[in-house]
Amino acid sequence: MKEVRLSKCRSRLFGLLALLMIIGPCFAKVLCNENERTVFSFDTKSRKSLSICRHKNNDYLVYRYGTTGKIEMQYPGVLDITSWDAFTFSSMRRAGGKANAGFGDYDLSFSIKKFNYFVFQTWSDEDGAYAIGVVVRNDKNKSGTRIDGLRETQKGSLVLLEEDSSYIENTAM
Repeated sequence: MKEVRLSKCRSRLFGLLALLMIIGPCFAKVLCNENERTVFSFDTKSRKSLSICRHKNNDYLVYRYGTTGKIEMQYPGVLDITSWDAFTFSSMRRAGGKANAGFGDYDLSFSIKKFNYFVFQTWSDEDGAYAIGVVVRNDKNKSGTRIDGLRETQKGSLVLLEEDSSYIENTAM
C-alpha cells in the first residue's frame, strides 16, 4: 500500500515539474520594484531579464539588467526626476496593416562612457517581422553586441513612453 502511494506521489510530482518546465518560460522576470510600474520588460536566451521601469509618480525612469537575484546593471545611478534626461526616446510608426506597410520602430537609448545602449522594439505588418532586445555599441572600436529578447516573455511596450512627452521627448518627431 505504501509503494502505491509513493508511486502516485512521485508521478504527481513529476507531472507538476513537467508543467512548470513548460509554462515557466512564459513568465518574464520583471526587475521593477513595488513602487514602480513596468514600461517594458523581457527575458533573453541567457535567462537574464531587461526591464525599463518608472516610478509610480513618474519621479524617475530606470533601466535594469540581470536576474531577480542579482541586478548586473542599473542606469542611471541616481533615481530622481533628472533620470528622464539621461535617456533618449525615438518612435516612429505607421498604421494601416499589411496593405499600407504598417510598421513600428521604437528605441530608448543612453550612453555610459564609451558604450551606447539601444533598447528596441520593432515590427512590420508587411512581412510580420517582430523584434525586441538591446544593442550595446562600443564607440571607441565601433564593435557592437545585439541581445535579442524572447517575445513570449515581453511585458509592456516602449510605445507607453509616448504618453510621457512631458518627461521625455520623442526625438524622431
